Amino acid sequence: MNRSRKPRRPRTGSLESKDPPPTPKKPQKRRPQKLRIIGGAMRGRTVVYHGAEFTRPMKDSVRESLFNIIGPRIKGSKSFDLFAGTGAVAFESLSRGASSAVAIEKNRRAHAFLESTAETLGVASKIKILYGDAFRLGSSLLGPADPDAPLDDTPRIVYLCPPYAMWETAAESLQGLIRLAMNHSPPGSLIVAETDKHYDECKLPPGQWDHRLYGGTRLSLLEPPMICGMRM
Repeated sequence: MNRSRKPRRPRTGSLESKDPPPTPKKPQKRRPQKLRIIGGAMRGRTVVYHGAEFTRPMKDSVRESLFNIIGPRIKGSKSFDLFAGTGAVAFESLSRGASSAVAIEKNRRAHAFLESTAETLGVASKIKILYGDAFRLGSSLLGPADPDAPLDDTPRIVYLCPPYAMWETAAESLQGLIRLAMNHSPPGSLIVAETDKHYDECKLPPGQWDHRLYGGTRLSLLEPPMICGMRM
């Protein structure tokens, strides 16, 4: 006697047996955080970093190391923060005795944050916050002085801390700004360039650069040379 066989269930295909692909995770938004002013008259006060992707502030630890090196030279100088972002470098300079500062920022939201921070810290009269392209405005600020303008031999601290990718995508323009600063800065001035540690330092304009590594960041410092008492 033949036993009745139960009908077999159809086999499930291989595609049906696999779990559905995971849903891609949304990129996490950066949270606002406070950047501490490390030294000087405003020591302990904060600059609010809004957390948006359009700004990459210099790390507190790197900024502290930078100002430990150049601190004595800041008093009475003019500071030029060409890619300002949060303005932490410019505000730190003012805190440590810079006579004035110029901050350039092309992002409208970041520019608004800069103006708000300057008011909050009470230094709006000491800092000129410019909205626009750093290459165009920087060329005007760092280039030859107007022949009719009064002589100004106040030393400058020129900070070039753009997004790291710009050292490749806008290399020629950045080098042009550095050359202008080298050729037209008063005696006692200093140029500071912040790059990724993998950046080829030989691509910077020739000079006696002082390179310092801090984690993934390289700081390159240069005092423009002088010949017969005049800038090159």
